[in-house]
Amino acid sequence: MGKIVAVWSDVKKSGKSVVTYMLANRIRETSEKDLKILVCCLNLKYSSLYRLFGVSVSATGLEDLINYQFFKAGNKSILSDIAPDSSGICFLGSYRTTNSYINKNIENYSKLIDELKENFDLIIFDTISGNENQLTNLALQKSDIILRLSVQDNESLKGLTNPEGRKQLYNQEIIHIVSKYRNIYPRLCDIKRRYAINKVYRMDYCDILQEMKNRDSMHLYIQRETACNNTIMGISKYILEKLCFMSEKEDIKEEPRSYIRSLIGAFQRR
Repeated sequence: MGKIVAVWSDVKKSGKSVVTYMLANRIRETSEKDLKILVCCLNLKYSSLYRLFGVSVSATGLEDLINYQFFKAGNKSILSDIAPDSSGICFLGSYRTTNSYINKNIENYSKLIDELKENFDLIIFDTISGNENQLTNLALQKSDIILRLSVQDNESLKGLTNPEGRKQLYNQEIIHIVSKYRNIYPRLCDIKRRYAINKVYRMDYCDILQEMKNRDSMHLYIQRETACNNTIMGISKYILEKLCFMSEKEDIKEEPRSYIRSLIGAFQRR
């Protein structure tokens, strides 16, 4: 059974799509196992993820799988084959989906997600900001880990101040990310102290990242040694360990040097 990671935020323009793209690629590269990874975009419109993954908006999307009921018996085995593939990562968007369509088919979406978990090792959802979209709420409910993005200003951090906003959404582990981070107030230490959160990363604002995103060159950026990439690397390793995707290697015990020297001396005396 596959695992689900949802990338979510209280407010828009927090950088969810970029984090989703970088995270999927870093996990694929870092994992010691040959993971089958699926990225699902729930934005209900054209998303930068289409461009980043090189997938056409006319390609198979989530609504197609619902319309043709590929989650039903007899069609399950082709789910992993029908999704568009981009350099080893499968992608399903929601360009032609509407809120009314989701509301009418929410039970089928639930069944579809369950079947996708049977076909993929890891599913990463790029969700809609806030909590008013049913499909986003469903993805959050079914996720194993939630990456909650916040922008570095007190207005966007309000969701962490009330008890409902601070508690775990559906009892999953939440990893907090302060995106587009600058050396201004509130700093990371202020955010940790004020909102009493421990597992929090920062994604430094990076002009090069924005430029390469605009030039459709994100595939080159993720190969660079930058603060943003280091953050994504740390998050990826944590997720892989938390979801038990890291191979267990046996520790090689080294013999004490005195023991090795005694063996050499014994051979020399022969």
